[in-house]
Amino acid sequence: MAANLRSLRHIDRCSRIPSQRGWVTGRRFFSDEVPKHIGFAPRFFDFKAFRKALKEKKESLSEAELREVRREYALPPPEGWTIQNFLEHMKFGDGAEDVANLFEHWKDFISMSPRDIMRIPDITAEQRRKLDKYITLFNHGLWPRVSADIFKERFNGSLAFEGKPWTPQDDQRLLELVKPGEEGGYDVNFGDPWLYISWEMQRREDDVQQRYVELVVKQRERKTQHEFAITKASRPLHMHRSFRIIPADLYIVPSEENFPLAENHFELPNAFQKYRQDDIF
Repeated sequence: MAANLRSLRHIDRCSRIPSQRGWVTGRRFFSDEVPKHIGFAPRFFDFKAFRKALKEKKESLSEAELREVRREYALPPPEGWTIQNFLEHMKFGDGAEDVANLFEHWKDFISMSPRDIMRIPDITAEQRRKLDKYITLFNHGLWPRVSADIFKERFNGSLAFEGKPWTPQDDQRLLELVKPGEEGGYDVNFGDPWLYISWEMQRREDDVQQRYVELVVKQRERKTQHEFAITKASRPLHMHRSFRIIPADLYIVPSEENFPLAENHFELPNAFQKYRQDDIF
């Protein structure tokens, strides 16, 4: 028996199979041993690796979607400018022509994110920072700087009905714009829509909001009844670490004209009648 085992070991050591990497013993070639470059046998579903791959896939899809949005709404180049002109005006330095040749369209260049800029090969860290800076400034309309005349022309507009008296047609239009969204309005109870309403009305935002208070808010409050309430504000104003101003107590009493008071129907329960003191309450 021992002789047979020795002979089998000898055959096992001598049985070698040629491969691209040299000679591989038959025992390792035909066994189920896991190679060294694999951490564990892939016998079960790797949920951790699946979650990681799923996260990377979602991030790539989200990034691609944002890239398409930026590309669709990218600003056009200044008149006569190309990608290389952009790089020259921002003083990109060496390699400007090579970087410009990487992009086929202007929108592909100007819609780059910081992650896209990091993928550009053969440029320095300083060039990446400058490219990110000037692309951001351009997309926000802050570079290149325009002349004073053009700047004044952009922001010197006036509203068509600014300062004019309100007409019944204007009031009707305002009431339509403040309706909920399903009725075609901007819904004043959701967020702050006064900027959009004022543009639709071609009036100042404060003027439109004050008109809404006169037409809707005051009329609504006059039709309801309120409990009498007094609010007190006496919080000290911290002006300096060693100096405080304690303001006088401020009492705010709503006017009965705009906030009519409800009738008092308070009745003390019979169980508490014996505790009542007429000189107090």
